[in-house]
Order: sequence, then structure tokens, then C-alpha cells
Amino acid sequence: FTLIDAVKNIANITLKIIGEGPIKEDLELKVRNEKITNVCFLGYKTGRELNEEVRKAMFVLCPSEWYENNPRCIVEGYALGKPVIGARIGGIPELVRDNETGLTFESGNSEDLHLKIQYLLNNRDNIIEMGKNARNHVTQELDAEKHYIKLLDIYQKTIEEYKR
Repeated sequence: FTLIDAVKNIANITLKIIGEGPIKEDLELKVRNEKITNVCFLGYKTGRELNEEVRKAMFVLCPSEWYENNPRCIVEGYALGKPVIGARIGGIPELVRDNETGLTFESGNSEDLHLKIQYLLNNRDNIIEMGKNARNHVTQELDAEKHYIKLLDIYQKTIEEYKR
């Protein structure tokens, strides 16, 4: 419930939760029971619908408490020029460059997440700059052709070492 607890007392924003999963019902129950009015559940979205929701957002939140290597929500946000606030767990800290492409917070710590959200809300220029950096990161570091070339180079070096 880290995400819900982090945003429930922030005025003038709406948290839109996209996706399905095993804790969705528990999250919806918490929102109902605590009469939290700034959270809505959009369910599963893909393609244009997902892109449109991300485009309308100021930033993307990735509050994972699981050891994920490469959460797709980060790359999707970056591709649309959105900074990401991500949990410091699994591969997330390697993708979210603190104060460059977004911010990181201690996984499971709603107070830390709350502070990071407030920071971006109070520093809108940083949202724009981090969003540009995020988009550049996708085009420069995550480009399929560049990845392919790097992978071929690794294979070539491995083959050369094996031949020795």
C-alpha cells in the first residue's frame, strides 16, 4: 500500500493506477474504506490507450516491492518523455538515474515516496528536464540497433577469446 499511502494526502493531483494484479482488490478496498478521493483504477491498458494516459501524466511511478530486472513501465514512460519515480529494488536503480531521468525512493517507504512526489510537484522545471533526459536515454541507450551492435561485439570477443 506504499503508493496509496504516499499520495492520499496530496491535494490537486489524481493518481491513476494502470494494470491488473493480485493486490488490485485490496488496493481498491483500502481506497474505499479510507475514502481516498484522489486515486482511480483504470485497469489494463495497452497501445494507444496506455500511451495516451502516460502522455497526460506529469511523471510515472514505479513503486515495485519485487525484484524486477527491467520494469516495462519505466521504458514506456521514458519513451514518452516522462521522468520516473522508482523504488530502489531489483534493476530499477540501474534504469532510473537519480536527479537525471527521475528519482528513486526506498522500496516500501511511503514517506520517502511522498517526499519524491512532492519534490517533483514543487519543481516542475525538473519534470521537463528529467523527461528530456529520459527520452534521450531511450533513444541513445535502449535503441534496438545499438543493442544489436553491442551484442555482436560481445559475441565476437567471446569467439576470439575461445580461439586462443
